[in-house]
Amino acid sequence: MNRLVHLAVAVTLLSCSGLAVSASMTVAEIEQQIQQKQSEFDNYNKNLDIEIAASRELEKELGVLRNKSATLEQDRLRALNEMNLAYEKLVEDPSLDIDSSRQNYASAVKAHKENKEAITQKYNEWQTQLNKVEHIRLAKHSLLNKLEGLKEQFNTARVDRLYREFGRQDTILVNHEVTCDREETINKCMDRGKNLAKQKASKRFLDDVYEGLTEAVEAKQHRPYSDGYVQIIRSEVTNSSFSGQGDFSVSMAVEVKGTLKRNEACALLGLDRRYCVSQADQQPGIQVVKAETTPTTQTGSVNTDESVMYELTLRSNVYDDEVFIDGVSYGSTKLQIMLPAGKHNVEVVKRGYQTYSQALDLKESTTLKVDLERTQFAFNKGEKIQDILAGDIAGPNLVVVAAGSFRMGDLTGVGLENEKPVQTKEILESYGIGEAEVTVADFNKFVEQTSYVTDAEKERGCAYYEGGEPVWQENLSWRNPGFTQTDKNPAVCLSLNDAKAYVEWLSEKSGNTYRLPTEVEWEYAARAGKESDYWWGDSIGIDNANCGWCGSQWSNVSTSPVASFKRNDFGLYDTAGNVWEWTTSQNSQSGAVVRGGAWNFAPRLARVSTRMELDPVFRSNYIGFRVLREQSK
Repeated sequence: MNRLVHLAVAVTLLSCSGLAVSASMTVAEIEQQIQQKQSEFDNYNKNLDIEIAASRELEKELGVLRNKSATLEQDRLRALNEMNLAYEKLVEDPSLDIDSSRQNYASAVKAHKENKEAITQKYNEWQTQLNKVEHIRLAKHSLLNKLEGLKEQFNTARVDRLYREFGRQDTILVNHEVTCDREETINKCMDRGKNLAKQKASKRFLDDVYEGLTEAVEAKQHRPYSDGYVQIIRSEVTNSSFSGQGDFSVSMAVEVKGTLKRNEACALLGLDRRYCVSQADQQPGIQVVKAETTPTTQTGSVNTDESVMYELTLRSNVYDDEVFIDGVSYGSTKLQIMLPAGKHNVEVVKRGYQTYSQALDLKESTTLKVDLERTQFAFNKGEKIQDILAGDIAGPNLVVVAAGSFRMGDLTGVGLENEKPVQTKEILESYGIGEAEVTVADFNKFVEQTSYVTDAEKERGCAYYEGGEPVWQENLSWRNPGFTQTDKNPAVCLSLNDAKAYVEWLSEKSGNTYRLPTEVEWEYAARAGKESDYWWGDSIGIDNANCGWCGSQWSNVSTSPVASFKRNDFGLYDTAGNVWEWTTSQNSQSGAVVRGGAWNFAPRLARVSTRMELDPVFRSNYIGFRVLREQSK
């Protein structure tokens, strides 16, 4: 106990002696200290390993001495016994010489005593060494805490530096020429030319700011998601003229200043916001006038604040489109431009596609991802449809998925061999797909109408999962899958043949073409435009889906009612987990593949690209299906 108290005091003194770091140190100075402390920490680790090895060697030597002590004790007792026997013989024959027996006993006692003293000495050496190890270990922990504190200060200093660098001020000289429209007045043409010149100056300045940052590479990587903007302090026309062809040329000197909210500095550096929350959101000095406080009219009824310029980034899913902002063409995407804060009208146009139009209130640097749709689509993307079957029976709820292309397979590199290679697939026509898996209630309508008997009910029953493999049980079927279910749970214990019988009935009763999705169509809908392992990201998280060890109340217990979790971005429920879903495939020898994972399978198998080839007659209480409806011709 005294040893530990002594060490604690020693480490406390070490922690408090001369290790304070000045809050005003530069990034380079802090980085140098981090390197120094890291080197010290590495040395502590090396020394600790050496001292631990020495303590183990002493402990080993102590063990040898203790084992030797037992042997020496036996030797002493044996010598004592021999000496006693010699004394008994001496009583009968006084002429006997027993001196050797006495000397043997004396030597045994001496050896035993010396060994005990050696044990005491070795034990003390061992304790001293343990004390040294404990001291180094505690000191190492203290140093580690200091090192981590330096790293925290390092990140804060990085934010401070970027914040200062971004807030620089400069005067940009710029020339710009516009062609006046025939229906445009001279004053409007001049104003348009001046505004475009200011935009050009702001864009050039902002690019220069990013290029001049100490951490330019990191900042430019996060630039599309940042809110850095430019404030125009003052602008002066140095020269302007009209040509004979109606072109207006203007030269301007534009005084600008970079402005960045502190939390955006964290975003640009890829740091947690905690490094920024303790500071003011904006730089001191010039007050930014927001559009909502002093709006000015630029073109028509579009309200803008020309003193504040934000960056607008436009991307689309097609080539050779044309972008119009406030009626002015800015070319095709990908596009990055500077615009005054305030309201703008954005249009993206391409022949054969529906025009994208949005009224944008620009209050920060913004990225728009435009998804242009072909005009010939009969279905509208995201539209919900439902057929009423003969006999006024409601069919499954469907969500329309628009045509498009996507990358299919193991995109993240953590998948199985049968998910490779990654291939680009194109969906040529939009289709309707079940927003949820076919439920017990849905399948029951079919059975009541047709008296259909499933494969499980005909023979052998249905399989359940136990001990890492499927086990067949004759009394299991979609009516009794081995756990409690409601009408809203997905129907299970159905073979591919059972699923096909259901969709054929839907086609007959609706007059439309229903079928099972191909695995290409299934993965396209399940991905919902994402390239991660799950539609919400690369980590399963907690309570995002019903799969084994996924944190839901049904995990490893049973199926969950459909729609118990959030929809994906295409509007589909349960594309990860709940039940494996039957799909058809040309890449399977049997033509049957299940996708999506299940309530009793590991999260890794609920990834969107995971596929499992099965016999079409197989059925289990963890396999169901969802339907697909083709467009009406």
